[in-house]
Amino acid sequence: MNTIQGKIISIQGGVVEISYSSTTPPIRSLLCSETQGALFEVVELKSPQVVRAIALSPFEYVERGEMVYVKDTELSIFLSEHILGRVLDMFGNPLDNIDINQSEKFPLYPKHRPKDASVPIKQKGIYETGIKVIDLLTPFRMGDRAGFFGGAGVGKTVLMTELIHNTSMTENGVAVFAGIGERIREGNDLYNVLKDLDVLKRTVIFMGEMDKSAGVRSRTGIAAVAASEYLRDNMSKNVFLFVDNIFRYSMAGMEIGSMLGHVPSELGYQATLEYELAELQERICDNGNHHITSLQAVYVPADDITDPAVAAIFSHLDTSLVLSRDVAAKGIYPAVDVLHSNSHSLDREIVGDQHYEIASAVKSLFQKYEELSHIIAILGIDELSESDKLLAKRAERVQRFMTQPLHVTEHFSGVKGVSVPLQKSLEGCERILNGEFDKTELDKFYMIGTIDDVT
Repeated sequence: MNTIQGKIISIQGGVVEISYSSTTPPIRSLLCSETQGALFEVVELKSPQVVRAIALSPFEYVERGEMVYVKDTELSIFLSEHILGRVLDMFGNPLDNIDINQSEKFPLYPKHRPKDASVPIKQKGIYETGIKVIDLLTPFRMGDRAGFFGGAGVGKTVLMTELIHNTSMTENGVAVFAGIGERIREGNDLYNVLKDLDVLKRTVIFMGEMDKSAGVRSRTGIAAVAASEYLRDNMSKNVFLFVDNIFRYSMAGMEIGSMLGHVPSELGYQATLEYELAELQERICDNGNHHITSLQAVYVPADDITDPAVAAIFSHLDTSLVLSRDVAAKGIYPAVDVLHSNSHSLDREIVGDQHYEIASAVKSLFQKYEELSHIIAILGIDELSESDKLLAKRAERVQRFMTQPLHVTEHFSGVKGVSVPLQKSLEGCERILNGEFDKTELDKFYMIGTIDDVT
């Protein structure tokens, strides 16, 4: 037990104040109460002898006057090669009721991190996800950060789970999933789906559910990043870091700021919002030999894409995929709003001439179709000119061709999931744009894999 002991003098919400007679523990120290074993993280120095700490475990029965000791002078996580296939908390302790053999600790906030050794941006290759609409219109590269934006119920988690399945199939690839502020049921469903698909063995899941304290929810994201760095640096793995939901990470920071009495900024968000996001996002990088690629679900409150937290997340991403309730209402899944999604990688020098030209043609087609949709809604498609009718019909065929059955929905849709190579996606769109399928029934393009499936 550490000799630095303090006494709890105040408890307000999830914040405790602890008095010391002499030396105070450093910021980010892990404290433990003597009788209840509750854990706290030191976050502020209130005075030379008083620190403020936030709860990292249940503390309902902690009382004023209780003594606390320093359990660790820095927040740490237990990591080893045994973490794959497991469900862990922010400290690396198992949540799946199975013992784990690991004794080495790693700091959540390392003092000296290796510099980002990313290769020049134009030299990175496009990573093929097997999902047509992503590979064609919003591609991303190894080491990129991609975000899936959308309100509740538009398919963010389903799409992320599908990508966990597809990326875990790659050679030397492993997945790290951070469940931040989500429902316990969703974590259980994810575990069972990954187990059924036989990809759990290449995945480690960190959970900080919505019933946990703001401190736990916030640090769960950092723990997942630390585990990703361990897998990249110590086990020489290419890591795919999935965060669901990065918006909840920001919300946890807002709660902590509110509990500490900090003056909020716009719409109640903490003044340190940008810093806290950067603290997590900027650790997602390459080390020269292996990479961390991050795919993050971003909840959009009230479908307001201008929300300060959402806007702050945008600036850290290389690819932004907007999922739309209007698109989902048409039965188009994945429900990607093509015109509001973008990718820095959709560049001629990165994806090549063929990919760039086909993607540009598809986006242009959707833009024109969007302009015509108002006329179609009021007067009907028959009132359009022949050229506009043809354009609308091709846009509808491309839109339906962008749908596909997913592996993670096989058990309730009854349709076998497919992964489509990028070249096949390009071929299909090019043939539709060239008018080869103008006479083919529209339904033939819905929920298929390659264009060869059109019968």
